[in-house]
Parts: sequence; structure tokens; C-alpha cells
Amino acid sequence: MKEDKKVNNNKFKLEAAKKNINNEKIKIIFKSKITYIVIIVTILILSITTFLLILYVNTLKYKPYIRYEEKMKIYGFDTMYNNKSAKTDELVSKGEALKLVLAATFNTYNISDFAVENNDYLNSTWTEYAESAGIIKEDINPDNFNANVKYIDVISYFEESKKKFLENYPIKDIDLKLKDLSIYKNEEQIAIKDMVANKIIELVPNKLNGNEYIFKGKLNELVINFVEQFNTITNSDEKININPEKIPSNSSQYPYTLASVDKEIYEKEFTVLAENDYYSPAKLYTYKKDHYKQVQTFAEEYFNNLLNIDYNTITVESFKESLRTYLIFDLNQTFCENYVKHVKDNKIIINGSAKQIVPVFYFDGLSYRIRMKLNFEIKSSNTKNNIIYLDFISGLSKTYEKNNYEIYVDYYLTDAIGANNIYMEEFDLYGGIIDKKNCGIIEEEYKEINDVEENK
Repeated sequence: MKEDKKVNNNKFKLEAAKKNINNEKIKIIFKSKITYIVIIVTILILSITTFLLILYVNTLKYKPYIRYEEKMKIYGFDTMYNNKSAKTDELVSKGEALKLVLAATFNTYNISDFAVENNDYLNSTWTEYAESAGIIKEDINPDNFNANVKYIDVISYFEESKKKFLENYPIKDIDLKLKDLSIYKNEEQIAIKDMVANKIIELVPNKLNGNEYIFKGKLNELVINFVEQFNTITNSDEKININPEKIPSNSSQYPYTLASVDKEIYEKEFTVLAENDYYSPAKLYTYKKDHYKQVQTFAEEYFNNLLNIDYNTITVESFKESLRTYLIFDLNQTFCENYVKHVKDNKIIINGSAKQIVPVFYFDGLSYRIRMKLNFEIKSSNTKNNIIYLDFISGLSKTYEKNNYEIYVDYYLTDAIGANNIYMEEFDLYGGIIDKKNCGIIEEEYKEINDVEENK
């Protein structure tokens, strides 16, 4: 019995020992799991903290440049990037940078009119033209065109393009307190100072960090400031309006406005004939900005010929020839003959000038429209009726109550499939006058045939 009791006691102790060992194992496993969880949670916290810190640093880095993205879209430069996006934080290749520099200088989507077309690699036409023009000295080829480009290189591209094509803007010098200015070559230092002095580069830190790869935000800044400071997006030496007091209330409808034009002229209503197909000047600009200079030239020359008439010298052929270039179709022979006869019979002499209100060029849903300012004087006439050729188009007589005129007209243009130009149309001038009530020209009322029959 004593032996059995001893065995049982030993067995009980053994079971207790095993239980203690299992409990210890469980404790160790539990502690290990907690340790693993703590480690995993710590790693997650550190990862999230690092991510948020990087995000915060990048936000600080990119935030000043976000504002240029929208202007890149408005001016149509965003589509010049390979992926058609001006997103601030993306890097830029050498070929892209040169394309943007030339696009900003000439305000164009296409340089094939004056550059030799080259399709060896992406953007090769632009790159080869930049090389031939002396804008770059390095050899950019199929092996390196897609390599990321440094900030200082892009600054140099802009400087060389300015010197080559914008000769009216001299190189400026400025005293810069940049810690890293001395590390750049002499010509690079000149470029940096000139770009800062002309407000193309807006320096915030005390280092340029020019040897870093440029991201799109910095290139967007260079492009926008370059085109606005040097007026490359206007058709002449006109200055873009930056005076808040002169900004028109409908400024969102325009890609830009000019300082020389009163805001009231921009605020005059557009003619919209088909709402769904209407394109504001801002929207049309992104598609047709390459035509702006051609459209302005055609419109101003067309109206200058219409507003300078002398019964002593006019002939049917000379009159037709003076307008033929600007119309998609030849002049109406009958209208032309009737007008020339009318001018000679009534000894009409007109002197005037025409100016396009840039950039009021839009699509009313059916036709292109361009806003014109017409100034003219009736120097001689034995009649007050139908002084201008376009008065004959509608068949309704126009009476001119004054001798001197200044009127604004949203006139008609059109294009054709395969045509390179946008042309003027033969439309009634009175129909396009913006302020008909006060223009000093009266159009006879239209009468239906039935009304005429009843009055017989």
C-alpha cells in the first residue's frame, strides 16, 4: 500500500510538473506573441509616420508649384508633356524640357512649319531644332533623350532661347545671395541671374539646387512666367493684364486679357447660337491657339480693305482682289457689282481702321466669332444708305445717321476640311454689331411678302 501511495504521489507530482511546464510554455508563447505584435505595431507606426513625414515634406516641396498646373491647361501647354499631364510631382525628360521651352517661346503646338521634321525618337523634331538653333550644346540622341533633366540645364535652355528669339529683352544682372551660386559655370550663373531678375524664377530658399532633377512643377513655373513676362502668348508687344482693378468679371471665359483693353469690352456678351456646341475663348484657345495670329491678320486686313473705299479708284476687279485672300469662297459677283456701282454713283469715300480685340475668338455653336473694333469716317457720300459692302448681304437697307463711327462687332469666320487657315465669311455686318441700339446705324424692318401684298 505504501508503495502504491508513493507511486501515486510521484505520478501527481509529475503531472503537476508537466502542467507547470505547459503553463510556462503558454506564458512564453503569449509573451512572444505580444512581442511580435508590439514589433509589428511599432513597424506599422514607424512606416505610417515615415510615410506621413515624406508626404508632408513633399507637400511643402510641391505646394508652391501647384498653382501653375491650371494655367498650363489654360494656355494649352499641359498637352506638350509626353503623358499630356502637367502634374507637379512628375519628373521631366530632356526631350520634354526642350519641347516645352520652344513651345513657350513660339506659343505653338507644332514647329514643323520652320523646323526639319525628324522622327528618329520622341520629340526629336523639337530636339534637333533646338540643337541647330544653338539652344543646347550637349548631344541629345536616341540613347539619352528620355533621361531625366537637371534644373540648371532647363534654366540654360530658356536663357539661350530668350537670347536667340527674344532679342528685345536684354540680359539683366542682379546681386544674388545663393549659397550654391559659385558651383555653377559662368554662363549658368548669368542665366540664373537673368531669369531671377526677369521674375521667371521665384526664389524662396537660399539655394537653387540646380543639379537636382527638375520636376514638372518647377518647369511649369518657368513656362508660365516666361510666356507672361515676355508676352509670347500675345500676338504683338501687348502686355497681359495683371492689374486686379482691370480684370473683367468674366475673366474665366478668357485664356488671358490685355492691359490695353478696357474690361467693359471683354464683359460684352458673347453670341451663343447652340449652347451644347459653344466654345468660350478660353476653351477654344486650347485647340486653336496656333491660328490666333493668322486669324487676327486676316480679320484686320479684311476689314481695313472694307473700310477704306474711294469712288475715284474702285473697280469690281480691284475690290474683289483686295478681299479674295481672306474669304473661303470668292465674293458674290452680283453684290460686288452692285456695291461698286453704288459707290461710284454716290461718290462714297470712307477712311477707317480695324483692330481685333485679343483674345476674343470663340465658337458660337455654328460659326467662329472674332471681336473687332471698327473706326471709320464717311468722308464723302451723296447717300446715307449702305455705305459698307457688307450692308448688301442681307437685302435689308442700312441707314448711317453719323459721319464718324466706333463700333464693336463679333464677326463670322469659318474653316473647311483640310484647310490650314480660318477664313472670313460674307455675312451682314449689322447682324454682328454688339450694341445695335446705340451704334448709329439703322436697319430697315423686315417685311413678309404677305405684309407687302396687304399694303398694295
